[in-house]
Amino acid sequence: MTAASVLPTADEDLAQRLLPIVMADPVKAKHLAESALRDARRDGDPGREAVALRALGLVARARHDAGGAAQHLRASMTVARRHGLKVHEAEARMSHALILEDLGRTRAALKEIDRAIAELHGHRRARAIMQRALILWRLGFDRQAMELYRWALRAFRESGDQVWEARTLTNRGVLHGFRGNLKQAEIDLRAAQTLYNRLGMATAAAQVEHNLGFVAAQAGDVPTALARYDRAHDRLWSTGVDAVSLLDRADLLLSVRLLPEADAAIRAAIDACTDGHLDSVLGQAHLTLARHCLAAGTPAESKTAAAAARRVFQRQGRSVWSARARVAELAAVVALGKANRGTLRDLRTVAAHLLEAGWLQPGWDALLDAAQLAVDLGELYTARELLTEAGAAAKLGPAPLRVRWWHIRARLELASGAVTESIRAATSGLRQADAYRASLGATELRVRGSAETVALAGLRLRLALQHGGPATALVSAQRCRAAALTLPPTHPSTDPVVARHLTELRRINGELAAAPTGPQRTSRLLRRQRVLEAEIRRRSWRAPGSSPHAVEFSVPVLASALGERVLVELLDIDGRLHALVVRGRRVTHRIIGEINAVRAELESLRFALHNQVLGHAAGGERLGRRAEVLDRLLLSPIADLLGDGPLVLVPTGALHALPWGMLPRLRGRSLTVAPSATIWLRCANEATTEGDLVLVGAPSAEQAADEVREIAESRPGAVVLSGEQARVAPVLAALDGAAIGHIASHGEFRVDNPLFSFLMLADGQLTVYDLTALRRPPHLLVLSGCDTGLSAVHPGDELMGLVAALLNMGTATVIASTGPVDDGATRHLMRAFYAHLAKGLAPAAALANAQAEADLRDRASTDSFVCFGAG
Repeated sequence: MTAASVLPTADEDLAQRLLPIVMADPVKAKHLAESALRDARRDGDPGREAVALRALGLVARARHDAGGAAQHLRASMTVARRHGLKVHEAEARMSHALILEDLGRTRAALKEIDRAIAELHGHRRARAIMQRALILWRLGFDRQAMELYRWALRAFRESGDQVWEARTLTNRGVLHGFRGNLKQAEIDLRAAQTLYNRLGMATAAAQVEHNLGFVAAQAGDVPTALARYDRAHDRLWSTGVDAVSLLDRADLLLSVRLLPEADAAIRAAIDACTDGHLDSVLGQAHLTLARHCLAAGTPAESKTAAAAARRVFQRQGRSVWSARARVAELAAVVALGKANRGTLRDLRTVAAHLLEAGWLQPGWDALLDAAQLAVDLGELYTARELLTEAGAAAKLGPAPLRVRWWHIRARLELASGAVTESIRAATSGLRQADAYRASLGATELRVRGSAETVALAGLRLRLALQHGGPATALVSAQRCRAAALTLPPTHPSTDPVVARHLTELRRINGELAAAPTGPQRTSRLLRRQRVLEAEIRRRSWRAPGSSPHAVEFSVPVLASALGERVLVELLDIDGRLHALVVRGRRVTHRIIGEINAVRAELESLRFALHNQVLGHAAGGERLGRRAEVLDRLLLSPIADLLGDGPLVLVPTGALHALPWGMLPRLRGRSLTVAPSATIWLRCANEATTEGDLVLVGAPSAEQAADEVREIAESRPGAVVLSGEQARVAPVLAALDGAAIGHIASHGEFRVDNPLFSFLMLADGQLTVYDLTALRRPPHLLVLSGCDTGLSAVHPGDELMGLVAALLNMGTATVIASTGPVDDGATRHLMRAFYAHLAKGLAPAAALANAQAEADLRDRASTDSFVCFGAG
């Protein structure tokens, strides 16, 4: 080893003291490096000055400021060159090479690292070679990078350089993750994290935690990925905004269709790239934006973003990433309806490039894009070839990719005339979708089924109707509607952090609802409200899922449980409304009509309903006309099947918000509404609870106290929480294990986030999140307030709201309103409802009788109440 390859002792000591601190605590390292720089300049020590400047450059890189890092590292090289310090210059050049790569100057980065390697020896040369591997990987030379990582690891282990051993394991683990070698990625990253923790390098360990989240995301394990991302973020926030971390999170959010949140992360990443001059990441940001635009239904914008990403990658010489951008560009062309056989050829070519490079998941995705297009173009032989090439995706890919493979297979078999094989493929795909849904613990994630799953379920349902008959179609329908409600409920409010946030949120909402405060304080409260709600949602997303379980459903069992009832399940298939009617042991299929006509009339009815409750004179007449039209549209085609006994209605889409009792043919008739036949059957089989009647009268509703007092007068022994007693904690405690619960209060449905829909109690809002604290919810729960029965309806008739949450938790029957209601009219209705309940009537019949007896002037309010669940 030549003399030029050895640092002076003082410089070596400073380097060994400063540089590891950069990875442990960049903020502390910055202060130490600035102090060392001042001392070096004061003492006229160029070696220590060069080391301090290099440390400041590495701190800037750790804080995602490539421009600042380049400035410090160039200064370090200048000082070292001026004083003939070759090793100092070479080490600064080694770090500068990474910055050049961050700046998007990949070829210059490769030249720079080669210059550094030429001047370094021993363990320093091994470090530079490891950095060269990182640059090679980013240029798409994965195999060469992997060889260099293996060589560097041996060198570091022989020399006992644990810091650089951990860095190498981290980089190799990430490379394995991108190439789909997830088991090896996890092994490398776990080993790196163990080393960093042993060395006390908390920041580096947190960065590895984020990378472990990326590996979980690649495997399709959303809750684990989110938990790891959040843990890493909590430890790394002081290092600034990391564009790569934001894009990893955005990709994960896109996979569960949290589109607004993904968009916010992408925009923040683009800003971070601009602020930090991180051109190497900018292309990835545009590529993620392209994927977001495609998911959001704006393919033209997607094509523009993908083309921009491809230009960036081509300029940087990153062929693999350029291929990924080309796939996104071609996917946008397909979505725009402009694809042809040339598009198919291009997709096949770029898929081959990705697979040859070892990027399995992107390659499989491109093959499936091509196979799907081949089916659309009638190129069935080609489609079958492509599916065979992507066959490993159906076994080794993450669940969404497996679902996609089976969907395309089902379409291909159907186009080939093999109906039985198509049904088998669709069933296999739905089985994969069920397992993936079960792996998601949070309701908000479960209900946001992928477009692929919804399309596959629709295909399976059409096949059942066309080739299996009405009974088969009814069974099939249970696989593709309100499936999230068949899974075990989660209880986010049992998380102590969520519980604290909910308490603070209640206090803030109380302040906002009280006497007006100044604009600055109101603005601060609203900002804090948004932060708390976002944090509650994020923590709830991390809830672990459950094991997949098959939902047992058979028409004979359903028919037996229905008895004299008639069940009507409505389905929206390609814009047409279908009805499956179960009467006795027979299932009959009827086509109702175009869904758009029904949807328009429903909107008119709800508008008239609001006007009537608000006291507008013309509202009543218009409301009656709209109800008659809807009665004719919805019920005339199946009138001969309805009989005159109790009804179970399973709506679809916007019809979940219809106050069914307003329809003339259904007035005074016992009816209950359920999310699906399966959910009704489960609710009907819920064992009756022996427990209290709990009556809650919140001060937010003018006549709530009188309402619960009048009910209590006829129900001795009822537990009454009224006025200031109607607070969230005691109300939840009283409801847990009660037989019947009744909450009279102001209610509000949050369109922006249904899980924050609430009932206003004395100390603030009782939200859906709060209700998840109930371990044994009441068998019957009456929500006597405005809009308490509304739900957000996602594809597949997946529901989010107060009623859906309660049915999922085990409440058998919920009485709630689907619109605004008048306090006085509601009070009279509830008194009559409990009177009929006391006579032994079931809740649905008791509500129907009470509504039939209501004053005509009150019917806009009283008919808004609907019985949900068992009835």
